[in-house]
Amino acid sequence: MSEPVNIRLLGPGTRVALVDGATAEIVSNPLDGVWVFARYLSSPDDPARVGSEEMIFAQDIVEIQGGT
Repeated sequence: MSEPVNIRLLGPGTRVALVDGATAEIVSNPLDGVWVFARYLSSPDDPARVGSEEMIFAQDIVEIQGGT
């Protein structure tokens, strides 16, 4: 099991992997430790999500893939 991601450290441009296999890029972070706003870069379960922006729950982020 991997360590939890501290989403307070995620800035715009950071790419993250999500629990459903999707990849997203952080757009903004309200620094509340619960949510981030992100744009989907890939979404195997729902390709229509690619390019859309949504609030992402902290527990849905499984890995930081890169970015700043």
